[in-house]
Amino acid sequence: MKRIALLSVIILAALPLSAQVIKLDVGTSFSSMQDDTPTHNFTKTLVSNSLTLGIDWLENSWYYLSSEVGYMTTGGIDRIDIIEGTGLPIEEVDWRLQRHNIHFNTTFRGKLGYKKFHAYLGIGPKLDIPVTTTMNHYFDDDNVSFVKNEVMFGLKAEVGVAYNFNDVRVGLNFAYLPDLTRQASFLNQTTRNDIFKLGISVGYIFQ
Repeated sequence: MKRIALLSVIILAALPLSAQVIKLDVGTSFSSMQDDTPTHNFTKTLVSNSLTLGIDWLENSWYYLSSEVGYMTTGGIDRIDIIEGTGLPIEEVDWRLQRHNIHFNTTFRGKLGYKKFHAYLGIGPKLDIPVTTTMNHYFDDDNVSFVKNEVMFGLKAEVGVAYNFNDVRVGLNFAYLPDLTRQASFLNQTTRNDIFKLGISVGYIFQ
């Protein structure tokens, strides 16, 4: 698994040699966790920020490739009842399980354009490499040692628009990024992330 992750990093590092647009994407992600157990922990939506640096390359009149590397948070929120006898109020509180990832993706984008404007549909692989996992809850903020930080593989399906202002490309993108693999999580369950992302990008066009 580590060799695959390292190979992905090396390939993405070499891609700027063919870049036609280099861009910065700032977005908001909406993540929840999905599992096969009756408890369904951390399935409520966690809203976080994301930041990626990307390139558009091998672009022609009807398609191009888009690759990104950056930061993305995955995980979810759960509502857990405080147990009577602890001295704490008997109420539901939010438990936030957050995985902080180095995120990679590459998509094939089919585009439909008119002059300086184009719309696109894209799909391709994505890779999340967790750096750390935390759970912020009612009691304190701790590193969650029982959660394994496996590398997670998945897909990115996206739709978006872009407009070229001379040497600058601005874009709006909506993406769905489900995990295909699962990882050990709370109470020995295995989970995957369902992620939606809305992003705004600004890029420089190489002539």
